[in-house]
Amino acid sequence: MDAHQIPPFRGIHVEFFSPTNHKGARVRVKDLRRGDTKWLPYSYEIGDIVEQAKAHLIEQEISVEGLVLHDTTRGYTLITRNFETAIK
Repeated sequence: MDAHQIPPFRGIHVEFFSPTNHKGARVRVKDLRRGDTKWLPYSYEIGDIVEQAKAHLIEQEISVEGLVLHDTTRGYTLITRNFETAIK
């Protein structure tokens, strides 16, 4: 397949941050295209940062097309074809 025929995707990186003396456990959702970041309190009810981030993005009307597994030691990257909607 020609590389120019691969459809474009927008990457949303999801990462867990442990609690500190001043802040509880958090999830960072970062738009890799725009550089925007949204911090979410970790949901013990959901118990999975990927599912938590996916639910948050769907609330923002950003559909999630898949999960990219790549060479990173921290977090995951979700992909979407929605390039217009900013993460909030």
